[in-house]
Amino acid sequence: MVTRFVWCCMGWAHRLPFFVGCAVSVLVALQTLAYGARSAATESLLGNNSGAANLAATPSTAAPAPEKGDQVNVKTYGAVGNGVTNDTAAFNAALKSLADAGGGSCLVPKGTYLISASGITQARIPAVSSGVRLVGEGRDSVLRVNGMPTYHLLQCEGDNWSVENLTFDMGDYTSAGMAAISCKGNNWRVANCAIIKSGKWAIIAFGGKNWSIEGNYVRRTVPGARPPIGAILVTKRDEVWSSHGRVIQNVCDGAGITFAGDDGIIAGNRISRSGYGSGIFVQGAPSTHSATIKGNICSDGRSGYDDSQAGKWWSVNGFEVWAPDSVICNNIAHDNDGGGFAVGGQNSIVIGNKAYNNGRGHQGYAGFNARINLARGTSASHSIFIGNSSYDQDYGFKEQGNGLSDIKQIGNDYNRNRIGPAKSFSAGAQMPISPEMKSKLKALAEDADVSDSARRVLHKYLDR
Repeated sequence: MVTRFVWCCMGWAHRLPFFVGCAVSVLVALQTLAYGARSAATESLLGNNSGAANLAATPSTAAPAPEKGDQVNVKTYGAVGNGVTNDTAAFNAALKSLADAGGGSCLVPKGTYLISASGITQARIPAVSSGVRLVGEGRDSVLRVNGMPTYHLLQCEGDNWSVENLTFDMGDYTSAGMAAISCKGNNWRVANCAIIKSGKWAIIAFGGKNWSIEGNYVRRTVPGARPPIGAILVTKRDEVWSSHGRVIQNVCDGAGITFAGDDGIIAGNRISRSGYGSGIFVQGAPSTHSATIKGNICSDGRSGYDDSQAGKWWSVNGFEVWAPDSVICNNIAHDNDGGGFAVGGQNSIVIGNKAYNNGRGHQGYAGFNARINLARGTSASHSIFIGNSSYDQDYGFKEQGNGLSDIKQIGNDYNRNRIGPAKSFSAGAQMPISPEMKSKLKALAEDADVSDSARRVLHKYLDR
């Protein structure tokens, strides 16, 4: 069947929270073939033109149905990429054709593709599904939201999918809970994308196993905490938390990373100007255990109004880690309004990190802080600090709150701070380290990512 669409009277107010005065008239000419079958592309275009989608779609010709593993071009399905024509329906059709085929790649050539505020598909319907790859030709392939988002712009769900080499322009819109890319499933990858003018969240991962968010660039134009915002959020799905997720080598400007899940890796990220919470915030038990936070830099955290603290002023730390059994290694925190590192998870290893010039303009902050939260039954007790360096804050190290015990300090340099090296409240005898912690320490002593000075200190400790 050959289907021809003629769309006219397309108009909308660019970058406004709703469409104004958009009139669409449709002329559909149908010619039925012997079997009366419609192409997948045509079905998707028709289906996406109803109800609340409010699409001013581009012209399209019926494309041949791909086979599993094929590559399709979004322009074959009617996308224009001129920054004016609405290309939502074309993306929907191209991605649906691959989903129907069981997987394959959708190529997005260079250009600016306007996407409706409702997203590429309707709420809770994935655009990228199992086995599908959505790939741009570098970051000149831009998807731009056309108004205040009413749901996630790109919903991804299933296993073994990926989104790569694209730019998402979110227009500085901050709608509750929405993201440029929503991620669900296992063994997926979001890589080498840019999310500019980021709204509330750039990327959200809901549960899942063995996935990766890597090499992305996120920029929020105006940092702040009204409402709370962030660059990357890792959270639960149906009460199930993530496992073995990786957030690595991302650059986040104006917003930070919030992570929850077991055996996760947060490594090589660069966070600047976070205006809410911490540059990197790792939740505690029961959601999160055994996190590895390695080789990250968090700087220039900007404190201020905080919705989550009932509107009070609240500080922004470089790092805040509440997960027990964590390894915090070879990170740098500098020039944050709050402290450098806040550690609140039991049995954590804090080794070879550097903190300097934190607590800007505010008194009492330290480069390294051991913390306790009695209400949640978590604390930094039984943790070990080895070969860390802290200078040009009020304190090198500080224990915040009564009830902390058995915190070991080995070979740290806390001596170059404004008020003093340490401010401590802990009590209780030093206990032997557990076999599990000893095994981790032995591995770190041979880890090339740990500084030579920290490894020397660690070898001496293990040889005793």
